[in-house]
Amino acid sequence: MEMHQVRYFLAAARLLNFTRAAIECNVSQPSLTKAIQKLEEEFGGPLFRRERARTHLTELGKAMLPHLQRSFEAAQTAKQMARGMGRAEIAPLSLGVARTVEHAMLEHVLAELGKSLSGLELALASGSSRELLEMAMAGSLDLVIIEMPEETPERLDCWPLFADAWCVVTRPDHPFAMAPPASPAVLEEETWIDLAGDGCAALARIATQSGAAIDVRHQAQGATQLRQMVQAGLGCGWTPRSLAAPPLSAILLPFGSVETRFVLASVSGRRRSVAAEAFLRVARAQDWARATGEPPAEES
Repeated sequence: MEMHQVRYFLAAARLLNFTRAAIECNVSQPSLTKAIQKLEEEFGGPLFRRERARTHLTELGKAMLPHLQRSFEAAQTAKQMARGMGRAEIAPLSLGVARTVEHAMLEHVLAELGKSLSGLELALASGSSRELLEMAMAGSLDLVIIEMPEETPERLDCWPLFADAWCVVTRPDHPFAMAPPASPAVLEEETWIDLAGDGCAALARIATQSGAAIDVRHQAQGATQLRQMVQAGLGCGWTPRSLAAPPLSAILLPFGSVETRFVLASVSGRRRSVAAEAFLRVARAQDWARATGEPPAEES
C-alpha cells in the first residue's frame, strides 16, 4: 500500500465521484481508478459501489476509511516534521490545557513531538477553558485543549478530540457510592468541592431546575487537589469521569446527565509555528475517543 493510493481513496471517499477526485488529485481518472483497484486487491474486496450517476462506499470501504485517514495524516505529519526540523533549530510551542483534561493521549502526543522536534521549547499553561480561550484569542497561546465553547467565536478553528461524561466523585465508603442519589433534592445534603470554575456549575443548574440548591463550600485549583480533598472527606466533587482515579468512586447521576466535548483549537487566520502545526497534525492523527472508551466527539 502506497500513500498516493491512500490519498486517491480519501479524495474519492469524500467526493463520491471518481472524475472530481482525479481532478483534485491532479491525475487522470484511469490512474486513480487503477490505484484504488490495487487497494481493493490488497484488502480483498471492493471499497466502492459504482452506479451510473452515483458512487457509494461499501461496508469494507466505510470500515477502512478512518484507519486510512489516520495513516495518511500520520504520514503527512512525518513529512511536516522533517521539513520543520530543516527550517527551525528552535521550535517554540505555547499550549494551554484545561484543568478538566487528564488524558494519556496528550502525553503520547507530546512524547512524539519531543522525539521529532529536537528544538522543541514547550510552554504549558493550565486554567479554566474560558481563561485559556481568552489567552488564545489575545495571542498568548498557540493551541488550546478545552471544553467546546457553547458559543464558538468566529475566529476559532476547532477539531474534536473526545467526549467525557460528568459524574459525582466520592470516597468508596460514601453513601453515594453505595446508592446513587435518586433525585436532585438529595444533593442538598452534601458539601461540594468546585474545580476552579469548571465544576459544579452544571450540577447547580440541575439542582435548581428541581427547586434544590447545592452547598459549594471548597475550591480546588486542579484535579489532583480535588481528589485529595475528596479523599480527606471534605465533600464530593463533580468532574469529568476521566478525572475520577481510584480509590475514589465515580457515580453517574440517574437524572440530568451531562457530557462535555473536548476540542483542540487555534485562532483562525493566524499563522501557526512549526511546532504548533506539528502538534496539530500528530494530535489529529490519534484516536482520542478509543483511549477514553467514550464515543467520538461529533464534528463541529
